[in-house]
Amino acid sequence: MGKYQSNVQIVFVFTFSSFQKFSFSHLKYPFQISIICFFIFGIYSCTATKRNSAETKSESLKRGYKIVANEKNQIRVLLSEEQKSVSLAVQGAYNFISDNQETGKLKKGDILNFQINSGGVNVKFNSREIDGITFLLQPVDSESAILFSGKKYSGDVLVVYSDNNKIFVINRLAVDDYLLGVLPAEMAVKFNQPKRFEALKAFAICARTFAEMKKAKGNTYFDITDDVRDQVFLGSGSFTELDKNAVTETSHEVLKFREKLAEVFYHSACGGMLENPANVFSGKVDDYLVTKKDGDENPNCEISPTFNWKESYTQSDLLKLLKAKNLLSKKQRVIKDIEISDVFTSGRVKELRISFNGAEDIVLKATEVRNVFTRKDTKGILRSSLFTISKELAKGELKKIILSGKGSGHGVGMCQWGAMNLSTKGKSYNEILDFYFLGCTIGKTE
Repeated sequence: MGKYQSNVQIVFVFTFSSFQKFSFSHLKYPFQISIICFFIFGIYSCTATKRNSAETKSESLKRGYKIVANEKNQIRVLLSEEQKSVSLAVQGAYNFISDNQETGKLKKGDILNFQINSGGVNVKFNSREIDGITFLLQPVDSESAILFSGKKYSGDVLVVYSDNNKIFVINRLAVDDYLLGVLPAEMAVKFNQPKRFEALKAFAICARTFAEMKKAKGNTYFDITDDVRDQVFLGSGSFTELDKNAVTETSHEVLKFREKLAEVFYHSACGGMLENPANVFSGKVDDYLVTKKDGDENPNCEISPTFNWKESYTQSDLLKLLKAKNLLSKKQRVIKDIEISDVFTSGRVKELRISFNGAEDIVLKATEVRNVFTRKDTKGILRSSLFTISKELAKGELKKIILSGKGSGHGVGMCQWGAMNLSTKGKSYNEILDFYFLGCTIGKTE
């Protein structure tokens, strides 16, 4: 209260000192009051403007969160984060909405440049400049698309200022439209392989189930990422007619276990042996995923180009790999031997021991092996942990090792190459899913 009294005193002093030359005392009383009130309200209105400014930012945040929310049959895909600025190109016609208030229209050829700006995002386009928290680009028709990072995206595109001072670019679209960007990336069955169509349908159900599981977590900004952290998503326009038919013919179908969404895993090729998820991932998974052979006489995934593979490493190579993972001490300079000290029932490596001359051993657990022994062709992780080791030793020192392995991926859940072989042999998508997820049933999204 003392603050406002001080302001009033200043107003009165300023008022009388400023109007001494104008015979202020001769003015009509009501007019005197009007002038005084004018200055008093001016001071108060300035104070209120600052307060309302803070309130407006709070309301802006609320509106921003509101328009990031998705509808029942939509999914929000994170396309980008950790960028100080992003640019989007418009192909078609869009409504442009800032913090839940329509700001204007966008047309083909428009370029929008977004940049973090003191607790929010600033966007520049068509000689205009707007500050906000969340921006929504809403297509006027189904033909419109947004170009971002070399890919095309249909549906809504949102640019969001997140709590951790990052710009999120999010694609919000129908779940089945999302799957059209997943199938060609995660299971590339081309138009000339119709015999593998049932496998593609089985995979569409797996991918949809995974997406619905991610949606159920109820995150604020997005449901799923567009990379290997979840499922690779290529945007719109990359699918084949076979992909489209697989999604359409399985629309709303998901995998369930005891009336709940099943926990779904898949991989490229199991190498002939499926793995128990407890040996790969943390946490408990119901017993519909178990260690078993992928096929009776011959493995289903024997048609995979990575069913058999080899990787070789010299002593120098191995030391570099260990150093890159910060596993070497100063004493661990010469590798004496490497051996698989324990395996799972599937034959996959459970523990690998590396011994040194004059230094203590390094023991790698199952979850570490693939990350340490990177591939020479792509520098990516080792194809699988289903391998044996042959060695060249000389004078108490390891000269070279050769890993002879099978398959690609963790081996849990649906083996994609195995599923394609089963499809070629005439198995339906129901039978394929029943083999890889025994005890699960196909249900519908709610």
